[in-house]
Amino acid sequence: MTRTQLHTLGASFSVLLALASCSPRPSPDQAGVVRGQMVNHYDIALELRDHAIAGDLTRARATARTLAELETTADLPPSVLLQLGPTRHEAEVMSDARTVEAAAQGAAEVAGTCGACHLANDVELPPAIPGPTPGSATDDLEAHMEGLSRVTRRLWAGLIAPNEEDWQTGAADLIAVGGLPSGLEGLVPARDVDLAARRLTRLAEEAASAHEDRYRVRALGEIWGTCAECHVSLEGGARH
Repeated sequence: MTRTQLHTLGASFSVLLALASCSPRPSPDQAGVVRGQMVNHYDIALELRDHAIAGDLTRARATARTLAELETTADLPPSVLLQLGPTRHEAEVMSDARTVEAAAQGAAEVAGTCGACHLANDVELPPAIPGPTPGSATDDLEAHMEGLSRVTRRLWAGLIAPNEEDWQTGAADLIAVGGLPSGLEGLVPARDVDLAARRLTRLAEEAASAHEDRYRVRALGEIWGTCAECHVSLEGGARH
């Protein structure tokens, strides 16, 4: 599976998740001024997530720079401004990421701060659109990658909303997905596939037992970093 195919595959789930989290999603021009700015932040956080998972450092860093330099165009409540400082700092750090793992961790940290802001300001996002319960690893590479894509994005929805059911369901589904499909043989060394599969299962178990945001952020960042490493391997190297 090429990077183009991975981006295409991820895009469909990005659309579903965007609809689930913002349905009916207003454009910044149609919404109130404050809500419009928050929609902008959400869109950028979503882009950070997708570029980080894909292992695309160039786009991840550029998007992080956009978030770090994003100016507020209207007065915001103090409780919101309190969270924007940490968000911009995290984006600033991510914009200088030197590895796909660092970019993935930065994207997870931004999502965690967004979730803390939503919680502090009583902002409720609808839960993620549920999908079919994933099965264990199969020889169908694309189907299995779709399953991994969906469950890791459900973890993201659980963190950024925040939504406990989405988080726990995402963790349980990632465990259910199991190892990576045999279709990766010949594309990625078998030893790397086995290590990545074991690591994803371990991280999913850690995510399921994590109750503090900082541990959830770390677990999700490492899950995304593992995905990014595999995607980079499929392309023979990260984009810088």
